[in-house]
Amino acid sequence: MQREAEGTDNIEVASERGGLYIHIAYCRKKCIYCDFFSAGDRIADWHSYVNALCSEFKERIKEMACPLRTVYIGGGTPSLMPEEEFLRLCEFIKPYLSHVEEFTIEVNPDDVDEHMLGVWRKGGVNRLSMGIQTFDDDALHSIGRRHTGKEAMEAFHLARNAFGNVSIDLIFGLPRQTLAMWRQDLKTAISLRPEHISAYSLMYEEGTALTALRNNGKLIEAPEEVTEQMFLLLIDELKKSGYEHYETSNFALPGYRSLHNSSYWLQKPYLGLGPSAHSYDGMKTRKANRPDLRGYIDFWTSSHPEKKDSTPFYEMESLSLGELIEEYVMTRMRMKEGIPLDDFRSRFGDSAYASLMANCKPLLKRGALVSNGKNIFISEKDILVSDSIILDMLVDNFTNV
Repeated sequence: MQREAEGTDNIEVASERGGLYIHIAYCRKKCIYCDFFSAGDRIADWHSYVNALCSEFKERIKEMACPLRTVYIGGGTPSLMPEEEFLRLCEFIKPYLSHVEEFTIEVNPDDVDEHMLGVWRKGGVNRLSMGIQTFDDDALHSIGRRHTGKEAMEAFHLARNAFGNVSIDLIFGLPRQTLAMWRQDLKTAISLRPEHISAYSLMYEEGTALTALRNNGKLIEAPEEVTEQMFLLLIDELKKSGYEHYETSNFALPGYRSLHNSSYWLQKPYLGLGPSAHSYDGMKTRKANRPDLRGYIDFWTSSHPEKKDSTPFYEMESLSLGELIEEYVMTRMRMKEGIPLDDFRSRFGDSAYASLMANCKPLLKRGALVSNGKNIFISEKDILVSDSIILDMLVDNFTNV
């Protein structure tokens, strides 16, 4: 099974294989840092929700002009799905999965047991993404997680017995988290030897409980210099342990890059199902489902014949050439390979290529960017300031190309 992500696909190749994202919009308890769309599972109508997902899939799969390569069930908390509803959903989409290489489901450690691992395997899942975040019990409690560090390790060992491809999520820069605590988290994570690790700095998003607590003085944000030290420690420890730092926040053992997430960064087409889910046709059209749970279920389970003629449940955006270039630069420069120059030129033309190289010239001169003749990428020493480097690459906003 090929797992490595291609770094130099052109538009024609990219359009040959696509992704399917399914959003499960229920959580038992919302983490205080989370800004993803979800509702409490106490109000969950699982049967109607799966009916709506199946109905949307049946109607919209025709938008995908290519076979599916990946499936990703995210949330929310997909591991809360009852067995019968999960298998019903998987059975419904099964006829379209003959070319799928990677089928991921996000799981919480406290939902993992031998029975559900078997259920997920039966549905076709071959990769787990486990939201551990930290192994420190006090830190877990402070961000509203339901599991303990011990439960996370027990869940991982169970998952390891059932799956040969397990990813874990970690968060650094937590309130009161020290560099020593983070070092211990990394030591524990490396000892488990997951195939993939995603590690993110804690973000204070508008509208989250976390941001409200900070703004009200009830918790103190980690100092920026400590968060930077944690990020550098992360890179160093995982590199020494054989993990490839292939994207800003993602690390993989050889051959285990996330195919689905890579499809986002490589501008490949994907279809998103569920409230708030996004879709992209691989060229210039994006669609975003409305973040309305009740409205979503009603729309896709309505038996009224006029439903198909009504306003779509999604909002559509057609990206300009300048917007496509900016998005390409921002996503590709997050990846280890950076921008493949021949691909950029073939996609966007000589004028855009000349503008890009003019923007990059001073960055190359001072060593912030590196070129091997085929690709331009950010030097390892400047990874902490990658955002500002990317903005400098876009100083000419490409509106005249």
